[in-house]
Amino acid sequence: MTNMFDVCVIGHITKDIIRVNGEVKKEQPGGTAYYTSIALNSLGLQVAVITKTSGKDRDNLLAELDDRGIAVFWQESPETTVFENIYQSANLDDRLQRVGAIAAPFTAADVAAVNAKFFHIGALTNQDIAPDFWAAASQKCHYMCLDGQGFLRQVTDTGEVVNVPWVDKQAGLSYIDILKVDRKEARLLSGEQNHETAAVVLGSYGPKEVLVTAASKGSLVYHQGKFYQIPAFPPQQTIDPTGCGDTYVAGYIYQRIRSSDLEQVGRFAAQVATRKLENFGPLTAWVP
Repeated sequence: MTNMFDVCVIGHITKDIIRVNGEVKKEQPGGTAYYTSIALNSLGLQVAVITKTSGKDRDNLLAELDDRGIAVFWQESPETTVFENIYQSANLDDRLQRVGAIAAPFTAADVAAVNAKFFHIGALTNQDIAPDFWAAASQKCHYMCLDGQGFLRQVTDTGEVVNVPWVDKQAGLSYIDILKVDRKEARLLSGEQNHETAAVVLGSYGPKEVLVTAASKGSLVYHQGKFYQIPAFPPQQTIDPTGCGDTYVAGYIYQRIRSSDLEQVGRFAAQVATRKLENFGPLTAWVP
């Protein structure tokens, strides 16, 4: 197994529990690392994942990654990160999200065995990344990509997820080349209401490329004072929005390896995200 990959995704593969009217309907793997790595693999890249789960959950949660030939650098954790999506009725828009447990954080030691063109960091909570991780990771890749959502998520003592500012954002973002956030996250991170102004502020912290997504309203790519407005591609049918943002990032990284035309890169990312929206689960195949 080579330790030089196109992309290495760092993040907790989660146990996602779907509960309707108090009854568990489904348990399945989830998390940014799950959706992004499978999409990258489907696009044809050499992909690694650095993740942590409990020993008893390892085989079940990582089976699909193993089956697809994704290189998994697994460390045992006392806990697996567990997300419960609780629906009080058949209306799937009426959801309460609760975190049942959080796996051990990622440290400098966890990246020692892996080198890649891109590292993509998919934290799910603000407890997922240790302070010594950033500098060590930056030495193991050419580009650092970050999904900002996890750093804005604090888990309360009762397991509820609340949005909070990222206290150490300047330290973390100083290592990042590509930052992906949605519009709400961009406002919270930057303190700016306008998403273009927010992108400029976020870029001033270090990221060279800032991606601001807005689902069906399209997305924005900001780089060196220039904005690229990327349209959304309407789906033939809307089936499963879970993981669309992760799939957008996968498409962006895939095309970014091949091109410096950021409008083209953004449009490809949007197309890939729409393809995922049209199907259940992660993007498991890609035919242009």
